[in-house]
Amino acid sequence: MTTSYRLEAQKRLKAEKKILREAEAVAQKEQRELEEKKRVANEERIARKMERISKGLPVEEIQPKKKPVKRQSKKVSKKVKAKKSK
Repeated sequence: MTTSYRLEAQKRLKAEKKILREAEAVAQKEQRELEEKKRVANEERIARKMERISKGLPVEEIQPKKKPVKRQSKKVSKKVKAKKSK
């Protein structure tokens, strides 16, 4: 036998799961769109490069952007002597 509070808990759980599934579907769709944009941009880049090669022009190599390296500075800590109590 099932009590009313268990039925309510099941309904809430189903509603929460439905919302989570919808959010996950939206996230997957956005991810697929992003990957598709990257793929199209890459194909266009390759097509431009192949066109330059077929015309006999030099192909420019695009250098990847380098991230600046952060240097860590050494911190010198001063040791404080404890006062002697009398």
